[in-house]
Amino acid sequence: MRAEIVSVGTELLLGQIVDTNAAYLARGLSEVGISIYRRTTVGDNRERLVTALKEAFEESDVVLTIGGLGPTMDDITREGLAEALGDTLVQNEEIAEGLRRFFTKRNMPVLESNLRQALVPVHGRAIANPNGTAPGVLFEKDGKIGIALPGPPNEFIPMTDDHVLPYLRAKTGNIGTIRSLVLRVAGVGESAAEDRIKDLMLDSNPSVAPYAKVGEVHLRVTAKADTAEQAERMIAERAHLVRERLGTAVYGENDDPLEKAVVHLMTERGLTVSTAESCTGGLVAQRITDVAGSSAVFLGGVVAYSNAAKTDLVAVSADLIARVGAVSAEVAQALAEGARKRFGTDYGIGVTGVAGPGGGTEEKPVGLVYIAVSYPGGCEVDKSNFIGSRAIVRHRASQNVLNMLRLRILNG
Repeated sequence: MRAEIVSVGTELLLGQIVDTNAAYLARGLSEVGISIYRRTTVGDNRERLVTALKEAFEESDVVLTIGGLGPTMDDITREGLAEALGDTLVQNEEIAEGLRRFFTKRNMPVLESNLRQALVPVHGRAIANPNGTAPGVLFEKDGKIGIALPGPPNEFIPMTDDHVLPYLRAKTGNIGTIRSLVLRVAGVGESAAEDRIKDLMLDSNPSVAPYAKVGEVHLRVTAKADTAEQAERMIAERAHLVRERLGTAVYGENDDPLEKAVVHLMTERGLTVSTAESCTGGLVAQRITDVAGSSAVFLGGVVAYSNAAKTDLVAVSADLIARVGAVSAEVAQALAEGARKRFGTDYGIGVTGVAGPGGGTEEKPVGLVYIAVSYPGGCEVDKSNFIGSRAIVRHRASQNVLNMLRLRILNG
């Protein structure tokens, strides 16, 4: 069974709202064995919406819409679906009476526009919405299924879980499921990762697909099978092969970020870390302390932004800064060693660089960053020239130094 998701709302096209509902629905559809061929976003324009819906029904068995079910003039989804499917909307008196009671109880006028939410298709029915006034709508006509859901997540998610997915699971006859696992990779670029596993990417089930992210690569392993257990077993076998090829470059799975992997690794080994940051402005410390339980491993950090702060807070030699400059391998090392000494930790992190957009020179351009990890017996320093905005440079610097710390711990 094929499906398409159509999100409705000009606010989505303007970027004022991030469409997390569509992602949630896509995951649910995969779990009940429905393949999603396309996702579309349409503004609050009935003509364009109807065109998009007609195209969707030509290609798919099920079309699910999100948003546009309220009482206002720009809530056009219900009518758009009816037009696209050649169906007629009629008022459901039970729903209408419930709406009248709702507004009367709150001493609010019952407007004619409010009663639009009581319209249901001749070939279909309403979907109960216990958390809002706008019911969902289910169309079943000419072998096609149209499902309209409201946009607010507190309404959309319960309706999806309690009504839509069980209904579609029954329609598919439990013919299968689609499951996925994301392997998160750091320290290896997308092309290099692909080169190591390209033969594994030739199979369609399970499939392996790479996705480049800022500072890392995600490898999505997807399997379709009759049961969840079969799919999970297929994924585990393929993921094992990927891990064999990429080794310690694979640091985690699904939604777990790099900092979580680092904190858990340090917790398991009873290790501690501290930070001294310049251009990242405390971002490394923030990422570490975003992880629950980080207090067991993170003892403290300083933002040594100015040269004086570097000297006063973590004892970086003023003569050293004058000789090689604040943005240098030597100062990055001094920051890491100074943090480790000041807080008495097993590891110390140092970061210094030019985040931009200004401040760069020909010798030390914007994007130049030195990172360092001090550890018992030595200090590792790395130089990078990042491309991108100030935020991206800072994020990449934090990502690289966290991965450097992780690999240093793994390597002893």
